[in-house]
Amino acid sequence: MTESYDLLLKNGDIVDPSQDMRQRGDVAFRGGRVAAIEADIPVTEAAEVIDVRGHLVTPGLMDIHGHFYYRGWPGAVDPDVACLPSGVTTAVDAGSTGWGNYPALRDYVMRDSHTRLYAFVHLCATGLTSLTARVGELQNLAFAQTDRAIRCIGDNPDQTLGVKVRIDHRATGEANALPALRMAREVADATQSQMMVHVSGTPVPLVRLFDFMRAGDVATHILNGYAHNVLDGNGRIRDGVREARERGIVLDVGHAGVHFDLNVARAAVAQEFWPDTLSTDIHTPPPDRVVYDLLGVMSTFLALEMPLEAVIASVTSKAAAAIGKPELGSLRVGSPGDAAVLELQEGEFSFVDAVGNEVPAGQRLHAVLTVKGGHRWRALAA
Repeated sequence: MTESYDLLLKNGDIVDPSQDMRQRGDVAFRGGRVAAIEADIPVTEAAEVIDVRGHLVTPGLMDIHGHFYYRGWPGAVDPDVACLPSGVTTAVDAGSTGWGNYPALRDYVMRDSHTRLYAFVHLCATGLTSLTARVGELQNLAFAQTDRAIRCIGDNPDQTLGVKVRIDHRATGEANALPALRMAREVADATQSQMMVHVSGTPVPLVRLFDFMRAGDVATHILNGYAHNVLDGNGRIRDGVREARERGIVLDVGHAGVHFDLNVARAAVAQEFWPDTLSTDIHTPPPDRVVYDLLGVMSTFLALEMPLEAVIASVTSKAAAAIGKPELGSLRVGSPGDAAVLELQEGEFSFVDAVGNEVPAGQRLHAVLTVKGGHRWRALAA
């Protein structure tokens, strides 16, 4: 007898925001894609069957802000080590490289990775690798050549999403902040692509940055605790921030340990103002910094009482929409065969930010297994 399916996940609690679905049932995969979602698929129809009773089954998770140029920058991480064990099947490198070293990221990391990777190309020719020498990458705009960035993005349309620019005291200083943003806008417009803007520690008002952004652009580190954050002097979400969301600008967490403030997040929650996407800004941190994987960031927001379905949407369907890849982040029949099987563990936990704020939690998310390309993903032996 020939089996109909390569893999069958039985008896899971299926949560797929792309289909407004939460139901008990089975998910089957064939030929690298989702083949069926039904209440009860016979086990005889699959080559491999895994009983996931008591666990959540979601689309493969997506982290739209990380740093994965680990072969060229010591601050980056191996995507197959940082992502796949946590249920993350798609990730985005957020400007680790610029036009000058993007080909190395493409050829020596992206092509060898089991994790599906996309990238924003940094406006600075060398991306973030200058940080190894503790030099702000756009303190001197001679390191930004718009024509080369345009060519790089145009030559790599399948892997690149657009341009990344960091607007903060260290990266640009005040003098170069708006000029760098203008240059990034030029690149995004010329390539008809997205712009991702780092908005933490910006030397100019946040709403001024939004003036340069268009629908589909991503403002990352949106819940930071530095000056010019999302809150006004009365602790209310700024009108300009709400207007930016209404215009279609994506508001992304980009946790990173240092770009997320629990007090700002609590104030946003109290006003029912959730971020659009949750992401990690995962990297190799200094010893005194806590950088969570995507499940840690998701668990933090569960502790802040963001509903489970909204948390999952922010790293599946909403994340897919944010990077213009709607075919991802879904368990619809015919979609790429990626899924995460997660356990909602009960216990006493806590999550922190960089300045010592803490939120207690009675539960956290834990990865049980990852499905990539329709098959159970297994880590290679060391």
